This record gives sequence, structure tokens and C-alpha cells, in this order.
Amino acid sequence: MATARGILFRLCYQLRSHRWNGWPLDLWLSLALVLVAGLASLGLVPGRRATIYGMAAALLLLRGLVVWARRSQYVVFLAEDLPASPGPAAPLLPTDRVELRATGGFEVEGKEQQFSDLQAYFRTFATREHAVMAIVPPSRFLLLGTRPEEEVGMWYIFFQPQQILALDPGTLCFGPGARSALRVAYQEEEKQRTVYLSFDDHTNRQRIWAGLESSAPQATPR
Repeated sequence: MATARGILFRLCYQLRSHRWNGWPLDLWLSLALVLVAGLASLGLVPGRRATIYGMAAALLLLRGLVVWARRSQYVVFLAEDLPASPGPAAPLLPTDRVELRATGGFEVEGKEQQFSDLQAYFRTFATREHAVMAIVPPSRFLLLGTRPEEEVGMWYIFFQPQQILALDPGTLCFGPGARSALRVAYQEEEKQRTVYLSFDDHTNRQRIWAGLESSAPQATPR
């Protein structure tokens, strides 16, 4: 079930993230469904009433799925029933850059954007501030859709230890696969944010989990 949702959520993300003539592909798809229904009402498409009802149902399903996926940041996270502590792990040094994939609200030069499953690095500076540094590459989807140029490049998430509210280990699905992951909830001014970090191996998750927990003892699993 989680894998199926992961595939659907990733499809929604691709349709929302790639544009053609300035519009996201999911809006073009919605417009196509409305157009087919309109043609059916004029008798230019077979099926008339059945086609109209079918297009209306497909449109409602599409929009409902897009809203559901967006509220979940387009990923499926399943929390694990593990001990409250990550156990012993090699400490994170200010010079360390741990490779991972990240989902959350990123910022750069006053701009803010939600991205999912970006290739990224995690760092903890000597000041104990934590950073997620990610790259958004140029991309194309379904031949027509392209990533907007203003989104291509480096994006960042920064948060302080005292901002961390909760740490949860688990698995994350974005597409057909599942990866070891960590969900980090933190408070930024008036808004609570969540960043999902997923890893190629369990060891790196334990290192970051231990580093975050040691810097923010007030954080608790949700």
C-alpha cells in the first residue's frame, strides 16, 4: 500500500513540478479532462453522458490525489517502533558532509520552495546550526514538461538545535522503493516545518539522528 502511494505521489510531484507554457502539467491534464467532457456534451465524442461522468470522476480523483500528495510533501513516511535513542554512533564533525536525499521547504536568496527527494548533503557547523544543502537539476517530464529555470540550482534548509521539536526514524517511499529515513520537525518563527531525510545506508541515518538528538535533547518522537 505504501509503495503504491509512493508511486502515485511521485507522479503527482512530477506533474506539479514540470511546466509547459507556464502551467504545471497537472493543470494541463485537468484542462484536457474538462475539454473531453465539453466535446462529449456537444456530441463530438462518443458516450455523451457516460463520458461526461467519467471525465468528471477522473477530474475529482486527480485533484483529490494532488491535494493529498501535496499535504504529505509528496512522500510516504512510515514511522518505526524503535527505541527512543539511536544508540552509539560516530559524532558529526563540522567538516563532515553526509550524503542523503531531502524533502522539505527550501530557501535561497529570499525565495522559498517546496521540493521532494532532492540529492543533498547534511552538515552541522561548529555553531551547532544544522544545514541541508541540495541541488535542483534541470529536468524534463513527459517530453513537454520542464523544470522552471528559476528553480534550478542550490537550495538550503537551516535550523538551530533549539528549534527541533521531534525526531522520528522510519522508512520513506517516493516512487517504488523504500529508504531508511528520519523525520525532523522544527519550529521556524510562527510556522512548524518538517524535513524528511532519507539514506542509502542505516549507518548514516544513525549518525545524523544521534547528532540531532545530542544537540536538541528537548526533541521527542511524535
